Amino acid sequence: MTMQPEQGIGRELGLGEVISKTFEVYRREFAKYFVLFAIVGVIVQVVITLAQQTFVLPNLPVNATPQQFSAYFSALFGALLLLFVVIFVVNIVFSTIAEGSAVKLASEQITKGQASLGAAVKFAFSKLLSIWALSILVGFIALIVPGIILAIMYSLALPVLLIENKGVTESMGRSRQLVSHRWAKTFGTFLVLGIIVIIASLIFGAISAPLGIISPVVNGILSAFYQPLFPILMAVYYYSNLARISQPPPGQMPMGPPVTFQAGMKLCPTCGAQNVSSATFCTKCGARLN
Repeated sequence: MTMQPEQGIGRELGLGEVISKTFEVYRREFAKYFVLFAIVGVIVQVVITLAQQTFVLPNLPVNATPQQFSAYFSALFGALLLLFVVIFVVNIVFSTIAEGSAVKLASEQITKGQASLGAAVKFAFSKLLSIWALSILVGFIALIVPGIILAIMYSLALPVLLIENKGVTESMGRSRQLVSHRWAKTFGTFLVLGIIVIIASLIFGAISAPLGIISPVVNGILSAFYQPLFPILMAVYYYSNLARISQPPPGQMPMGPPVTFQAGMKLCPTCGAQNVSSATFCTKCGARLN
């Protein structure tokens, strides 16, 4: 099934408009995004801190013997492996659910004007295996294709998976279609937001660092201010590109049988469909009505 352009984004947005729309969507449902990522951030930080205290890295004795060197590296490797496993598992479970939920929240917000946090989390959880499969496949391809090219090609694979309900490989192909002829713009859009997020993370990291034992918890909460931005951006950029590839070429109207225009109706300038006079966006193609 081909998705129609969503009602809030009836045309392709410029780079600045995409960033502006991302912050607009975030601002309107700030509480939901913040609560979601604050809970996940605290869970992740607390689990990682407990793991670091549990799997303590050994110290190498002064003037160590060859046997002590061997025992040290064995213990070090074991502790690092356990830490890696814990960090990997907690992030791939909780962070993945948060990111998927945020994409779904933004999509529902843009298309329907409102969104349910509980429904978004439940939906993301139901898609967890597909999201993992997508991440693993993209990661495997990253061993062959340079990372920057891969990031551009599959930047919209996750929103396609969640919004269009496509399979893993279909989502990847659809993402390439959506960003085709827009590689530089895609790179620039994510780069701009990336710089904003890095600056925010440095500021909040400096705030939480001196707080000692509660530093991980505070950092997890503060990170919730900026972590929702990337998933929201993916949803906004998805709909912007969807509008671009869904619109017919300028000056070309879709062919079809003659339509009798009814009084009190609005005629869509893009697809020619009739809409009620109070409509703001076309119910057929999503274009803005005059």
